[in-house]
Amino acid sequence: MAYIEIKNITKTFPGVKALSDVSMSVEKGEVHALIGENGAGKSTMMKILGGMYFADSGDIFINGEKKKINSIADALSAGISVVYQELNLMPELTVAENIYAGSLPTKGGIVLDIPTMNKKAQELLDSMELDFKATEFVSMLSVSQQQMVEIAKALSHDSDIIIMDEPTAALNNKEVDTLYKLIAKLKSQGKTILYISHRLKEIFDLSDAITVLRDGCFVATKRTNEMTQEQLVKLMVGRDISNYYSTADTEPGEVILEVKNLTKAPYYENVSFKLRKGELLGMAGLMGCFREEIVKTIYGLMTPDSGEIYLEGQKLNIKKPKDAIKNRISFVTEDRKKAGIFQLMTVRENISINVLNRISKFGIISVNKENEMLKTYTENMNMKYADAYQRIVGLSGGNQQKFLLARALASDCKVLIMLEPTRGIDVGAKSEIYSLLEELAKQGMAILVISSELPEIISICHRTLAVFQGKITGDIPKEKMDEEFIMQCATGNETYFGGDVK
Repeated sequence: MAYIEIKNITKTFPGVKALSDVSMSVEKGEVHALIGENGAGKSTMMKILGGMYFADSGDIFINGEKKKINSIADALSAGISVVYQELNLMPELTVAENIYAGSLPTKGGIVLDIPTMNKKAQELLDSMELDFKATEFVSMLSVSQQQMVEIAKALSHDSDIIIMDEPTAALNNKEVDTLYKLIAKLKSQGKTILYISHRLKEIFDLSDAITVLRDGCFVATKRTNEMTQEQLVKLMVGRDISNYYSTADTEPGEVILEVKNLTKAPYYENVSFKLRKGELLGMAGLMGCFREEIVKTIYGLMTPDSGEIYLEGQKLNIKKPKDAIKNRISFVTEDRKKAGIFQLMTVRENISINVLNRISKFGIISVNKENEMLKTYTENMNMKYADAYQRIVGLSGGNQQKFLLARALASDCKVLIMLEPTRGIDVGAKSEIYSLLEELAKQGMAILVISSELPEIISICHRTLAVFQGKITGDIPKEKMDEEFIMQCATGNETYFGGDVK
């Protein structure tokens, strides 16, 4: 008898069946991966186990005992804690207060016992080998540190079953290593871990078994050591993806964007590079190297202290994003939820919001023009949604990312900047995004790709810029691009400018 048995779970939302008669089993003390494309039903299943949703039908058994889970409290009582992908912290409170928000220790049941709370929280952080204090305010932490606080919250309940939904999405390499060690420690303590990730390397590094969902249905459960990545991808998408990464095989043209000696203290200084027409230019670096600040300056989200930006030889004066858009420079953020999509607006409104002046007259927006725009990008980018009035927050991560890209393209850009273009989306959607970028480059668009996934940069880009402590330390051509060499430049151990555009 399996430790966790999920039997015939069905869950329907308005207009979509998220889970259809799904059954799966998990053994005690194993790391069990749950994977599938966006919209496959993974997160819905985890939220049912975690008490955020309740199933329309079906049963959940833990150690042979049937559990009724209709709330988060029910899940905790059943020994289940969840680390959700979306941060759910209170920034005005301390780390300790966030960890124990639902079970604050008191003296005599009345007065909050702050010293005990801080002591317990610090012991937990120390056991996780984290380098921030329990008394720090969450608002002062980086996004990756906040993600570790979310993990600490789940561990504070000492649950036997821990669900992790994309736990490394916002973590740097060091923190990913820390998480790996933590998972190994939990496993040695007999904890059972359900793990969701789009990063196949993590799945094969960490898991003992894998369950695949597709379109809300159970596909297969396999032991990890019996699978290859190719077999797993085929189970996920129901087809072969022979060209998972689209290779940049076109020859770029003349220089279209030039950055000269851009400086913004204390982030970066004397940054110079060129981007050519039809080029996919990568930018790589470790967390905190300030590569994001560099490209946000080009888009007008930050103002430089000095330096110049040229488009087709003309000097630009970009102070705000609207200046960049006017000069045909578009930007796709790395944070879809907080800085990308307008969650409560419709898919149609999300795609047209940057070009309202072009589709309106006397302040009245042309719905027909909006619909035409939506139809065009839906067909070209294979976007999936119920209708034009559906709120974008209800779409999968992959489809939300396509809408952000479509919004950028709708402004008729010549230069496209993409921060983490495939973060948190499945392999099928990744393949489609890569193909879209390759096609845009063939059409002459200049594209700057900032990514933490080096295989992504190496495969799709013509050149790569390495950034270390706010300085360009490498301009690396295709033939010199490999993970080790890029990292040598990105850590300041090497400098190389063989890919520099004259």
